[in-house]
Amino acid sequence: MPKKSTMPSKNATALTLAAAALVASTGLAAAQTVCYVNAADSHAYATPANEALQARAAELGIEILSLSQDFDVQKGTEQLNTCVARGVDGIILWPLDPQAYIPGLARAQQAEIPAILINSPMDEAAGRFVLSFTGPDVYHQGELAADALGTALGGEGSVVVIAGQAGNGTTIGRVGGFVDRLAEVGSNIEILDTVNADFDQQKALVQSRDLITRFGDRIDGVYANDDTMARGFIDAWKEARPNQPMPPIVGINGQRDAFESIRTGEMHATIVQSPVEDGRLAMDTMARILEGEEVETRLPIPLTVVTSANVNDVEPAF
Repeated sequence: MPKKSTMPSKNATALTLAAAALVASTGLAAAQTVCYVNAADSHAYATPANEALQARAAELGIEILSLSQDFDVQKGTEQLNTCVARGVDGIILWPLDPQAYIPGLARAQQAEIPAILINSPMDEAAGRFVLSFTGPDVYHQGELAADALGTALGGEGSVVVIAGQAGNGTTIGRVGGFVDRLAEVGSNIEILDTVNADFDQQKALVQSRDLITRFGDRIDGVYANDDTMARGFIDAWKEARPNQPMPPIVGINGQRDAFESIRTGEMHATIVQSPVEDGRLAMDTMARILEGEEVETRLPIPLTVVTSANVNDVEPAF
């Protein structure tokens, strides 16, 4: 029986060279997999951020293993451990808690898997286990919200705060920046109460009904940690006090609905942060890491305060 040739065919050689050229053009040594532990699959902000991240990964030739926490911290910590066990090339984590993921991130570091955070910060203790945090400066958003609401109220009055998820890094930053800024400028604005509505419109509606029942005419202004919860308060106010003027409301995210609410006078301001920029920046940062580049430990996305003065000059975030 004649021996089969061990020499590659011309076609096989051509294919190998083409593959090598493709790898060289992407700057990656081989097809790589990044585990993305996202906040949720279905959410007004998280969904477009997820889609932007995955679209950018496809452009870069990077495979994404996407795992959804569904806003469940315990589920997220288990998913992070799964990423480490899978031996992926990189991890992008959307943390829902400032501390809970630290053990998993430590295991990733031991396995020499680079990890970064997207969108939400963690405690300083997590810093030694991640190479970068990309996303909005949530503390500064709170400061900007305080300035906007302070301007609307002339530095005096009583307000309610509709916060996101208890213990969440974004919530902590957005509330902390707001409270600290009011104190810094010597504001006479009093916070009547701070409630958690988990970045959910229906929960915000329920909480707002209770706030309106308890405080009524004492509510001079509202700070909502995002525009979705701001809409919950607007609906509750219309329901309870249809013939009374809406108090000034400041939200965050820059949603189209918020822009329309500013135009109609139902909201005073929103702070634009783009989920598309959020997702793309995280993916670009991880791609640079996989290529062996050093990256900055903090990579923010731009923020824009939108009021009636510039609502027609700025594009909504989503």
